[in-house]
Amino acid sequence: MSLSLISEVWEVLCDHIDLNDRAEAADALVTYLMENNYEVDDIKDAFSDKIITKALKGYAEENFVEDEYDEDEYEEDDYNDNDNDWD
Repeated sequence: MSLSLISEVWEVLCDHIDLNDRAEAADALVTYLMENNYEVDDIKDAFSDKIITKALKGYAEENFVEDEYDEDEYEEDDYNDNDNDWD
C-alpha cells in the first residue's frame, strides 16, 4: 500500500480520534509502518502531521540505539596473555 494513501486515510481519520488518543494512535501507525519495512525518510515525506513526526522520533529513540563500545571490556592484557604460547 502506498504511503500517500495511508497518509490521506490518516488525515481523514485523525479528525475522528480524540485529542488525548492521537499520540497513541500515531505511535501505533508508525510502529506498524516500520514493522512492515517502510523507511523513516519515506514516512516523513508522506506525512505532514507533526504527531506522526513526533511518533517517528520516539520510535527511533526506542529502536535505533547504537551499541556503545566499552573500552574497559577489552583490555590490552587480554590480547597479550598467550604471547608466550607461540614458542
